Amino acid sequence: MKDPINSNPDFKGAFGDKRIEKRAGQVLNKLIVGRNSSLRQISEDESEQRSFYRLFNNESFSEQGIQESIVKRSQKLCTGRHVLCIQDTTEFNFSGQQGRVKEKSGLGTTTREGALGFMLHCSLVVDAERKHAIGYSYIKAWEREQGAPNRRERGYQQLPIEQKESYKWIAAARESGELLKQANMITIIADRESDIYDLFGVAEKGKVEVLIRSNHDRNISCGTKLRNYLDELPVMYNYDLAVTGDIRKGSKSRIAKMGLKWTKTEIMKPISCKNDSLPAAMEVYVVEAREHNKGIYWRILTTHEVKTTEQAMQAISWYKQRWHIEQVFRLLKTEGFRIERSQLEQGWAIRKLTLLAMMATLRILQMMLAYSDDNEQPIDEVFDHQEQACLIVMNKKLEGETDKLKNPSPANTLKWATWVIARMGGWKGYASQRKPGPIVLQKGLVKFYNVYEGWSLLLNYQKNVYTQ
Repeated sequence: MKDPINSNPDFKGAFGDKRIEKRAGQVLNKLIVGRNSSLRQISEDESEQRSFYRLFNNESFSEQGIQESIVKRSQKLCTGRHVLCIQDTTEFNFSGQQGRVKEKSGLGTTTREGALGFMLHCSLVVDAERKHAIGYSYIKAWEREQGAPNRRERGYQQLPIEQKESYKWIAAARESGELLKQANMITIIADRESDIYDLFGVAEKGKVEVLIRSNHDRNISCGTKLRNYLDELPVMYNYDLAVTGDIRKGSKSRIAKMGLKWTKTEIMKPISCKNDSLPAAMEVYVVEAREHNKGIYWRILTTHEVKTTEQAMQAISWYKQRWHIEQVFRLLKTEGFRIERSQLEQGWAIRKLTLLAMMATLRILQMMLAYSDDNEQPIDEVFDHQEQACLIVMNKKLEGETDKLKNPSPANTLKWATWVIARMGGWKGYASQRKPGPIVLQKGLVKFYNVYEGWSLLLNYQKNVYTQ
């Protein structure tokens, strides 16, 4: 059977061994179909299970090779586009498996005291205009050495940025800029942890721009603090923001009354910045969105020009795309592939499994975005022609007699395919229902590829009989 998903990474030449390349593709397909990080559960028999375990314990099947294969796809698809490179970090906790995972095998400490695990930093590439999830432009997994000196003992504050863990933001921005240089423009997007003076030094006007959420109340060139300066500015635009409630936190959905401000300023180089090549001040635009008499408060720093209401609202809209990478992390963990429950005994193997699951997770995100926006991604970037033929058959079986149960989207579009996958995942398809979520879509993909495998075998059998 050919690879289930047309946009899988190309492993050709990544590991110097065609057998490893073939096996890596097989595992990725099994992850997609099996919706599980357990090699035992996604294997068809003991022989296949043993071959998968040998693959992950093979040093030639390297993290670097997997990473390069994954980001290579984004390089091909970014040409001529304005893309958002959305960065974030997550950590995986394996404290419950401390006695099973071998020591010094790729796992260490995390930000949680005494917790065994590893860190993952990545950059998700999204089309800025159409909001299509394209792929990844940077991926790095690492562990903190157990028993290593703490920050104070290492003199962390005096270290150059290249020796700090926070260098991940700069490294991801630089490598994304180099990888995606065929794009019309790249905008680096990140949360408050990335508010580092050095990161603004990566910007190249009109080519690589930076847009982050401000964390520090920085000194600015007019001799005051940034927040004090903003407080003196009048609100320039008022708008309503729909806030979704959270049952877990006991909050209800509501409409927030927001006030918007923007300005141009120069942020001053802090004493902590040891990079002599950076100037004493850098020009940035600031966008502040604050709820009247409530707690919502966003302060955005960007190298993009912001002189109008439309440009200020665009900056807010781009930053909100961070939701996409949060969904990727959610799917990797308890809501999707359950990486933290993996039964592999080597930390290195767990990390490699996580990288493969990132590509499987991307497919779910692409369908979610297609169903939420009319500017959907071309179906050929997600499903190949044979898969689309199978989807046509499944669509006919799933549609009801009434118009309410018909697929509402044009045939052979990604939104149309998403409707089919969601129905296979248990979604009823009524217009009054909530849009299908990531878990429903993942369940639907599992069922679809199980059907697709049998359907492909039948087609191949009929073809062979006909040719004979």
